[in-house]
Amino acid sequence: MSNKIKSGKQIIEEFFAEIKKIEGADKKTVEILTSLYREGKLTDTNIQNAMGQLFQQDLVTKEE
Repeated sequence: MSNKIKSGKQIIEEFFAEIKKIEGADKKTVEILTSLYREGKLTDTNIQNAMGQLFQQDLVTKEE
């Protein structure tokens, strides 16, 4: 039995590789999060800004 310990980076990379498979996950949110991660911009501020923009886009879409 192998108990290989994964680094934090490995765990995060696995998470982002599998996040699209999570049942019920919002596709737009997943795309934003994975994009921010790939760009090295996954910070609290960037997540909040991106989610705010997504919320505004959804409001405009629903109003039309």
